[in-house]
Amino acid sequence: MQLDEFRPSRILSLASGLVDQVTYVPHLPTPGGDVLATRTFSRVGGALNLEATAARLGVAVSHCTPVGQGPRADLIKAAMAKEGVEALGVEDYSTGDSGLCITLVEPNGQRSFVTQSGAEGIRSFDELKQYDYAEDAWVVVYGYELVYPTSKDAFEKLFESGIIKSKIVFDPGPTTAELTDEVLTWLGKNASLISCNRSEFERLSAFVSEDCWLLLRKGSDGAELHHKGKAVAVAPGRRVPVVDTNGAGDVHTGAFLAALASGNSLQESLELACRAAEFSIQKEGGCSGPTWDELLAIR
Repeated sequence: MQLDEFRPSRILSLASGLVDQVTYVPHLPTPGGDVLATRTFSRVGGALNLEATAARLGVAVSHCTPVGQGPRADLIKAAMAKEGVEALGVEDYSTGDSGLCITLVEPNGQRSFVTQSGAEGIRSFDELKQYDYAEDAWVVVYGYELVYPTSKDAFEKLFESGIIKSKIVFDPGPTTAELTDEVLTWLGKNASLISCNRSEFERLSAFVSEDCWLLLRKGSDGAELHHKGKAVAVAPGRRVPVVDTNGAGDVHTGAFLAALASGNSLQESLELACRAAEFSIQKEGGCSGPTWDELLAIR
């Protein structure tokens, strides 16, 4: 598949939406120790970072993951409604409220996570098989769903079923080290696009087939797009004031997909994705991607 020729009708997201409890700290606590936080707030995050970014840039997005019932689920539903993300998650199989991600942000923008999964992590093949995996759509899968004990078997059955006709976008995220060789082998052969950072790339690279496109995000050093064993596009990074890097990778991927969908070249899309990520890290919290007007105004 020529990546820049694919014009998707929509993005189907099978990834988790949850609520981030963001806490700014001067440094991480030592084991058994404590630090005084300077600020704490709650925002929706997880898959919503990518979904909101793509939706703001004109792509139709469907959230195909249950969110459950409760105060965190209400925040996620309100955010999806605000961002124009269609809620298609089949709730018949969900239990309880949405999950919580405790995020510690250090002065340099680095973040560390403690995640408690919720309704979004309880998946079954009976639920997953109900979505329309059409050929003209991207379907987004994150690593979390492939390691949660309450969802990994369901996703393995989904992969084995052959019902996914959509183009798969896979982001392993912080769970990369916990993904099995079997899952990585399947995704390396069947995903159309894998998006990862440098540390994740070290684990993934041996599993990526020549037909798979790999988006390597390098933070302030920019990004590279690899295909058939070589870099086919390289975009420079820029150092900007850092407020919060939480969700920047999701914003980068969402903007890259949206830029391609709008007819931009591989090089242009990669550069726009880098600018979108730079925009997001100067904002607090998740769902911080730019609109087209904001993105094109960046020099």
